[in-house]
Amino acid sequence: MPIVKFIKENIDIEVEKGTILLEAIREAKLKIETPCNGMGSCGKCKVIARGRLSETSDRERKIIDENKSERLSCMAIILGEIEVELMENERILKTINKGFSIHVSVDSPVKIKKLPRINEDSSIPYVDYLGYELNSVGLYRKISILEKNNFEELWGVVFEDKLLDIKSHKNNILGIGIDIGTTGISYYLIDLFSGEIIDKLSSLNPQTQYGGDVLTRITYCMENPLGAIKLQELIVDEINNSIKILTGNSYNIDDIYHIIIAANTTMLHLLLGVDPTLLAKAPYRSIFLNPKDFKAKDISIEANDEAILSIIPSASSYVGGDIVSGIMASGFKNDEKAVFIDIGTNGEMAVLKDGMIIATSTAAGPALEGMNIECGCRAQKGAIETFDIDEEFNISYNTIGDDKPLGICGSGLIDIVGALVKRNILLKTGRWNKNLNSKLENRLVDKKFYITEDIYISQKDIRQIQLAKGAIATGVILMLEEIGLNIEEISKIYIAGAFGYHVNPSNMKIIGLIPKGFKGDISFLGNTSLEGTRLALINKGCFKETYNISENIEVLELSLRENFQDVFVSQLNF
Repeated sequence: MPIVKFIKENIDIEVEKGTILLEAIREAKLKIETPCNGMGSCGKCKVIARGRLSETSDRERKIIDENKSERLSCMAIILGEIEVELMENERILKTINKGFSIHVSVDSPVKIKKLPRINEDSSIPYVDYLGYELNSVGLYRKISILEKNNFEELWGVVFEDKLLDIKSHKNNILGIGIDIGTTGISYYLIDLFSGEIIDKLSSLNPQTQYGGDVLTRITYCMENPLGAIKLQELIVDEINNSIKILTGNSYNIDDIYHIIIAANTTMLHLLLGVDPTLLAKAPYRSIFLNPKDFKAKDISIEANDEAILSIIPSASSYVGGDIVSGIMASGFKNDEKAVFIDIGTNGEMAVLKDGMIIATSTAAGPALEGMNIECGCRAQKGAIETFDIDEEFNISYNTIGDDKPLGICGSGLIDIVGALVKRNILLKTGRWNKNLNSKLENRLVDKKFYITEDIYISQKDIRQIQLAKGAIATGVILMLEEIGLNIEEISKIYIAGAFGYHVNPSNMKIIGLIPKGFKGDISFLGNTSLEGTRLALINKGCFKETYNISENIEVLELSLRENFQDVFVSQLNF
């Protein structure tokens, strides 16, 4: 059988002749992103490959540099022995793991309580007069050990009326809040007694190896019977690794008693290892929307054996717990007329009028997160995150970490397109203006506008951004129609999500991501989904409020609107 040698990693594996190179990379347990799920369109799975491979296809030639021995791993077929160099090492994702939220008092459902002493003169089992429910062999064993030692004090960790732990001393009671995004995952480690954030962390969602959006991951599950289990293993391993980093040497994983997770409906199905394929077939029915609490160890998350895993409820198959969590955390319901947009791959959004909330989601795709863009990248060191062209046509930009530019992330894309439109370099239709200022004319080559010598934005990229921003603007317009408002009546638009505070609001208006006519304020809230998990951890009323929100949201199915296509087309121009 052919041998595949991974040079940098010093790994050799044998595969069947005819194996797709991407599958060999996965078999070697190496990470490579495939936002298009191996369709040969995004170019993100490029590798250096030498040896006996299938002929380069016309589709590949449009993306790769053959002189550098580049191949798309999703298109190249292994015919014999080959050597492979992965072009990217694992990268640190810069995302927003903080956000604005309302203030609440600390009233966590998890508390530490002093328990009655064991009555050694009574024949009644201690558990019968303890005052809390328990259903755990492990706790029976702990009590049997405590019975032998006659401790002066006994302390219990309780979740509402259930006993989670019993000890002879007070210990930390910790919680973990997690926002699972399609692209990134953000975490809080919380002291449930004080309500304080102990630490925070962000990481890349490892499921990006199997697709950049929910539909490509659902497709992977359709094509692979064990796909949901595979994607669950990836996410659970990532969560466990992150929990170990958060706790470090200062805290004990055994002191984690409550974990709350917010995510879109597809991500929640994959977290639980539940096949999500029904979400992509009419009538788009989910297996669950508001699962009851269960033990974290049921899905192999490492915490206390009795730790409770709670899921923020979703409103529908495509209006998930992430936006429900964000609506609760932001106090959005306290406004009179406002719009809430969680800008991400799924483009979830809501509109409020006098206490009534209508929500929807749009297939914005991953372009606004730097994917499906030829020189696009995640928000990582070296990513261009701000950009401007002044009145004298001088270009300026900043990169994350002030590193050498290596690509363009989402906020940078919006700035770039906004500046190009503002300076009439890019026409309203999305086509390039052929009459450029002399300072810039050498930057436009083969329908690509070069920012540096090797980083550019192409005509194809512009189309991807038009589709993404058009989808979001269409969702806003149709929600407003449904609730009986127009954009001029909206005084505030809240922007949540990984963009955080880095996007220039005027550029959002210039490119038409916000529908024309909006005169109000734009407020950037950061990661409100993660903030919602924090509030739900420290205040039981907040968790109950997420159920009230999810049950009372009216969900608008955009594809059923007769004017959907007309409105969408009208929003494609800048």
